[in-house]
Amino acid sequence: MLLLVRREMFDRRRPHITGEATPDAADRADVRAGPAPHMHRSPRKPRVGYLLRMYPRFSQTFIVNEILELERQGLDIRIASTRKPTEGRFHELVCRVRAEADYLPETLFGYLGKTCRVHGHLFRQSPERYARALRATLRYAGATWFDFVQAAYLLRWARKKRVDHLHVHFGTEEATVALLAHILGGLSFSLAVHAVDIFRRDVDRALLARKVNASRFTVANTDFNRRFLIENLPHVEASNIRLSYNGVDLDRFKPSDRRRRPCTILAIGRLVEKKGFIHLIHAVRRLCDQGMSLKCKIAGEGPEKRRLKQEIEGHGLASHIVLTGPLQHGQVRELMQRYSCFVLPCVRARDGNMDGIPNVLLEALASGCPVVSTRVSAIPEIIEDGVSGLLVEPGDVQGLAQAVRRILTDGDLAGSLSQSGRRCTEEKFDIVQNIAVMRGWLLAAACGMECEDHPASTRALVDGEEVPGARVFQESGRGPQQDGPVVERPGLPAGASSHHTDHSLLSHEG
Repeated sequence: MLLLVRREMFDRRRPHITGEATPDAADRADVRAGPAPHMHRSPRKPRVGYLLRMYPRFSQTFIVNEILELERQGLDIRIASTRKPTEGRFHELVCRVRAEADYLPETLFGYLGKTCRVHGHLFRQSPERYARALRATLRYAGATWFDFVQAAYLLRWARKKRVDHLHVHFGTEEATVALLAHILGGLSFSLAVHAVDIFRRDVDRALLARKVNASRFTVANTDFNRRFLIENLPHVEASNIRLSYNGVDLDRFKPSDRRRRPCTILAIGRLVEKKGFIHLIHAVRRLCDQGMSLKCKIAGEGPEKRRLKQEIEGHGLASHIVLTGPLQHGQVRELMQRYSCFVLPCVRARDGNMDGIPNVLLEALASGCPVVSTRVSAIPEIIEDGVSGLLVEPGDVQGLAQAVRRILTDGDLAGSLSQSGRRCTEEKFDIVQNIAVMRGWLLAAACGMECEDHPASTRALVDGEEVPGARVFQESGRGPQQDGPVVERPGLPAGASSHHTDHSLLSHEG
């Protein structure tokens, strides 16, 4: 059944097999049942696992920032990744993460015997669960055989690392692995969705709905995304989707007393279609034709680099626009404090993909750098046109050029936008405040409590600490708990106690 091939060969699309969009009733029963009765109570600190597709990744500093802040707030974290990094450079922030990182096997070469043993163990442990996971793999076009293979390794990892609850970033293949691990062994998980994993036209929305419904909770980082999920995922449980904005480190990204360099434009992001950098190049060309002397830096890496470079050279803009490649966080902070204007002209790509709230916009606002962007997705949730920034229609080169010109030539406007942008991040996007709410949700899930959407509504004690947004889970029929709430810990494979250890089937890099 298991072939000696790499993951990429498993990822070929299969015809969609018709099935229910909603999860099996057993999926939700696993979530609602709370801790399994056989699991041991443990006085140790709750531990949360993070599952990522690739860690670390240069373009996903927001995940590193989240982990760092959770660790600063005392959460015990472990990290698993379905793939090893392929990029040659990482942000310096990664070195500050204390959590260990483990990597699930990407190939069966050298792992065939172990894979057969771990799957055989899970089959013997619960043939019914194993069959359900197998059916789910067959049912959905977005699920692959290798997702099923890796799900067993994920369960082993959770057991070895004593992970009480798993949090997954992005609703793509890593979330499929988590879902199958949940079906196979009852692994408790939550999900954070972003943009590429929900907007692209090739997203298997029936499978995504099942992931959302099977999760303890699903986080949308914008209200636009939350409403999109509710309106577009078949039979999704809206009550399971909650809003939590990404945050920015307001101590790291803040205005500087130094004077900004005149007529300078900064743009940062992956060089992909949805960032709209081609329109910025055309806008700079218009401004240069009008006699303005500009310097524009576009920082990032991606598949559109060659096209953008050809466009710059073809219009004779090499002395005005520079493609810098990726920048470290310190360099980004420096440029945002010194440049006159930050521009991110986002559009909806031809495959349907679009940005949610790009973190670089939050960082620019926090740094007091006047911002120009577009009315795409959730960007209007953070930028009020004419107050905290300027917004234009996506793809409107003339409007983009006019907005940039206004900021570069009107000092009063630039100063007003700078102050309002900073105030906006302080009120809604402070990473300390936003992550504190997320920490409460994760702790509640790790300790077998219900996770409340509104943190102020309920509180419960977790390891002697009052956690907002949590209340003790009591399954109907279990009877009253004696001598106060007992915190039990769900999330390990069936049949495993929180003290269980086994030989790792993972390749490990600390």
